[in-house]
Amino acid sequence: MKRTLLLAALFLVLGAGAWYALHLKKNQSGTHVSPDMDFAVKDVSEVGKIFIADRKGNSATLERKDDYWEYNGKYPARPTAVQSLLETISQLKVQYIPTESSEESMVKTLATNGIKVEIYNLGGNKIKSYYVGGVTNDERGTIMIMDGAEKPYVMHIPAFIGQLRVRYFLGDDNWRDRAVFKEKPEDIQSVAVEYSQQKSESFRLEKIGEAAYTVTPFFSTTTPARGAQRKGVPEAYLLQFERLVSEGFETNNPVRDSVTSLVPFATVTVKNTAGTVKKVRFWPVDVEQDPVTGRRYIVRYFTDMNDGESFLLTQELVFGPIFRGYQFFFEGQDEKRLKN
Repeated sequence: MKRTLLLAALFLVLGAGAWYALHLKKNQSGTHVSPDMDFAVKDVSEVGKIFIADRKGNSATLERKDDYWEYNGKYPARPTAVQSLLETISQLKVQYIPTESSEESMVKTLATNGIKVEIYNLGGNKIKSYYVGGVTNDERGTIMIMDGAEKPYVMHIPAFIGQLRVRYFLGDDNWRDRAVFKEKPEDIQSVAVEYSQQKSESFRLEKIGEAAYTVTPFFSTTTPARGAQRKGVPEAYLLQFERLVSEGFETNNPVRDSVTSLVPFATVTVKNTAGTVKKVRFWPVDVEQDPVTGRRYIVRYFTDMNDGESFLLTQELVFGPIFRGYQFFFEGQDEKRLKN
């Protein structure tokens, strides 16, 4: 009888221990077994800076500002790229521990091709430092190792299939914000639009008071409009500049120099109330023809920002609303169709 009771008690103890172990494992979701497996930063709101570098000397520094992230201390960072990176560093989990036989080759690969990642909090203190390597053979996991550790791990994000290395990508064109104009209407002091082939439709819109604007010819040779200025039209026009985003950068396009040496279709210069000026030039690059009417229309533009600072590809569908003519702002006037 006593033996039966002892066996029953032992069974209960072992069962409780097994349940606890399984429960603990479920809650940990396969991570945080040891410090060198703890890659994730759970609260990304505390992240103030991220530094990324490869073995070729390329690097990227992302720093949190008041309402945006800055790339390499100079450019606004692309919001979607930063968000993707933050989601990655917060959701990292160990997929599995590599076998001892595969560790050596993984470590060698990390040493030659690994990307160094350093994460700092808002106080400037380093909170994570690790290397990101390549993808596993089944392309479901990414090899990583903590800085100073000896053992690599295969990491993943639950419910995501694919490599994570691409989310730590480097290069100006990958990290920089693709927005050409990003101005609050109330912060715009003036907009000047110059058309090289239709000088009479070129204009200058100037803020002269609270919600008060004047529209004047860009060239002194243009006859001023006779009709009254249309109410609310300048304000509606300025709304277009809140966020105009390019299709992408064309930094290394071989025709860049030859294009920028040509006379542009339009030059748009925006000055904000803080005195910052942005000058953007547009050249049609993709022109199609309507098979029924025969009318040719622009689809895309090569676009230069601030005389060589950036070279991009923009779409007429997005930027078309800012290509208005001088007559558009006045009563009783028919706006001429702008052509290149």
